[in-house]
Amino acid sequence: MTLPFCRRCLHWGIALSALVLTVASAADTEVTGPADWPRWRGQAGAGAGGSQRFPHQWTEQDWAWTASLPGQGHASPVVWRDRIYTASADETSHKRFVTCHAARDGRLLWQREISGPIEPHHVQNSSASGSVAVDEVGLYWLWATQEQLRAEAFSHEGQLLWHVDLGPYPSEHGFGASATVWRDRLIIPVQPDGPSAVVALDTKTGRELWRLPRETAKTTYSTPLVIEPAGATQDGRAVVVLASMAHGLTGVDPATGLVLWERKCFPKRTVSSPVVAGSNVLCTCGEGGGDNTLVAVKLPTEISGDRPDGVADRPPVEPEIVYQLDRSVAPYVPTPICSGERLYLWGDRGVVTCVKAADGAVLWRGRVGGVFSASPIVVGGTVINVSAEGEVVVIADGDAFEILGRTPLGEPCRATPAVASGRMFFRSVGRLLALDAILADSSTPR
Repeated sequence: MTLPFCRRCLHWGIALSALVLTVASAADTEVTGPADWPRWRGQAGAGAGGSQRFPHQWTEQDWAWTASLPGQGHASPVVWRDRIYTASADETSHKRFVTCHAARDGRLLWQREISGPIEPHHVQNSSASGSVAVDEVGLYWLWATQEQLRAEAFSHEGQLLWHVDLGPYPSEHGFGASATVWRDRLIIPVQPDGPSAVVALDTKTGRELWRLPRETAKTTYSTPLVIEPAGATQDGRAVVVLASMAHGLTGVDPATGLVLWERKCFPKRTVSSPVVAGSNVLCTCGEGGGDNTLVAVKLPTEISGDRPDGVADRPPVEPEIVYQLDRSVAPYVPTPICSGERLYLWGDRGVVTCVKAADGAVLWRGRVGGVFSASPIVVGGTVINVSAEGEVVVIADGDAFEILGRTPLGEPCRATPAVASGRMFFRSVGRLLALDAILADSSTPR
């Protein structure tokens, strides 16, 4: 763990050089953003960091702190009650790690080692690519080999709560999926190149609560999206949205696993995750050659009814396709992000397209350069993403394309940033890094 000298000076009340950005510690900043970031890309996968402002670019000396991780990986950081959780792997020693760091100063609070086989994977993948999901009970992480998919659960103090073997996971490119939590259920996409299902486990015990068999196609890497009744949902019922090549977009009752609606619409593999955009839900599919497609469907206002035994009394609803976008704008790996009426499509090869969320009409396009696997977030009037080369790119969240800043992390990165309690957290392949929000009375950062 490293605390830069200039940050220690700030904490001790010593005047900083005029060349150093004025920033606030997590304790001193008036927080106008999320307190927690409990899953990949935050609450509801929306990537919403709030109105707090962060520097547009900075130097190595401006980090609040940095901390080294054991091994390497692409698991994005998550935050719960001022603790940061992530995962890594040392492929030489055949060990995986789940780690917990203090959000305030980066101290390692605990580290748990998981031994298991390390297998070949795609060059852009790793042996620790799935992100942790967290709630008040504990934290949950998935890893897999060809022979088994394992769900691991730990308490917030690092004690093993349970682990479950969910069966073989044959996959051409290795594993990289993340689970999501709804109430007392951990919802896991078990969708490899072989027999597939979506499974809900009890977060306290690991007991299987329901299993939804799925057709087999190419491995799905999409993270399930839970839409709560307060959002753009149907008849007051929570819905978990799944994406896959075999089934397209599917709405499932997270309590029972009952399919409520489904629209088969994807000709290729899904790697990005579903996103809500107004009254629509959308996702992309594609392949390495760039033959990508974005499909937006209208969230049904009426859904399949069910009897008390959880069996549908009529077939699932088939939602209307509102619009489709082709390879010229649709990303493959990065998940789109919605900000008000604007939908940002951050392309794998460094072209960003802004469209109207309602109908997909293109507003503008711009090139930022680089190659991207991480997904963008929106915070403080900006859209932020990190290239595979490890460059943070900040653009304006607005009606015109504008690059505001660029900052190198110092090593490669395929993880999505997190925002919580007045700080933004980055994860490169081997480090965690924390950046403070701008003080409310400071000038606009450049």
